[in-house]
Amino acid sequence: MAGHFTDAEWVKINAELDANPAKYGMPEGGREGSLVLASFNIRKLSSKRSRQPEIKFMARFCAACDLVSVQEVQDNLEGLRFLRERTESRVAGEGEYALAVSDITGKEPGRKGMAERLAFLYRHHRIRRLDMASDLSVDRTSVFNRLFDDEPAWDQARDAFKEKMAAFEAGERKTKPKFKPPFFITFVRTPYVVAFEAPAANDKPPLTFTAVGAHLVFGTMAEREQEFGALFDWLANRLLAGDRLVTPNFILMGDLNLNFDNPEKDGARLDKQIRSANAEVFDDAEARRIYFPFIDKHPEAAAVFTTNARANQTFDQIAFFLGAEEKRLPNHTWHDDIVEKGPDDFDYGVFDFAELFSQVLIGEPYADLTKPQRTNLGKKFEHSVSDHLPIWVRLPRPGFAP
Repeated sequence: MAGHFTDAEWVKINAELDANPAKYGMPEGGREGSLVLASFNIRKLSSKRSRQPEIKFMARFCAACDLVSVQEVQDNLEGLRFLRERTESRVAGEGEYALAVSDITGKEPGRKGMAERLAFLYRHHRIRRLDMASDLSVDRTSVFNRLFDDEPAWDQARDAFKEKMAAFEAGERKTKPKFKPPFFITFVRTPYVVAFEAPAANDKPPLTFTAVGAHLVFGTMAEREQEFGALFDWLANRLLAGDRLVTPNFILMGDLNLNFDNPEKDGARLDKQIRSANAEVFDDAEARRIYFPFIDKHPEAAAVFTTNARANQTFDQIAFFLGAEEKRLPNHTWHDDIVEKGPDDFDYGVFDFAELFSQVLIGEPYADLTKPQRTNLGKKFEHSVSDHLPIWVRLPRPGFAP
């Protein structure tokens, strides 16, 4: 049974956050000269009935943001709508935030399975919806071609699954097997894409982008790499459409379930993938068209940010896929400038509520807790708040004075 903090504990938590928001990575919201974009996997966000204090707490973060990609929204939208309501109450503006929500993905209606929605919560006088909202789908012909082009591998995987299933049904195997495709077929949960624009000042053109909300598969390492690679390639190659796109840029925001527990090794692997895409898609290995800020150590941090509540993985990402002429969204060259940043310059971070809870309720940094202490603390928030930490980036608003 998922645990909860007591009312008295929430009073202490909120008082500490009031006093020291920046200490825990909370971004400053509502600045005229900049926007805050965020991604937050809110574990099984559904009914508000048993999670009102937790949703009110999460709304504190959302109210500092102009656009939040939310993953793991369930079919019941009550909790998401309550999150919007409480977010609006933080900025004293009823109707200040709007929602764009997908239908369920991850299961077929009428069949068993875990259905989820993907959503965007946005402050609509600072972020405006454009015409397009869609799933990011895989063409049926591509699915057929993959099956036909590597039929032996598919047959081998299918036969291995049947053998394991027979052993399970005969009582010779304790766990029911799952079929593991040998190559990418389609997404376990279809990414959700919505076009937005950020209005500019002083007659500058608005900043336009398509936000891509994604919750990729958490399966075998091979499955995770397959899905991430397919989404990465889709976005990079889609940029070649140029003027035919609704917006010239994509911003990928979500729980990508990347294997990133070894930043040096895993960062080098992803950097190689980026360079390879630049070379193959844009004919320039040194192109600055694809940028994943969270794979690099922030200049003011001791290590690469982790994004799960247990502080050992960087599953969540906000990444930029830039049009050929785009100069107002960040690329790798912006990273070193963070050292001398102003309050409205490019920045990124993680709201580490696990550290907040640890400091307030145990009086110790989360990194210093014993394993039993971490386990007991996690039981009180990993289900009722989330087992993921929200991540954010700050972007300068076009035309506004720095």
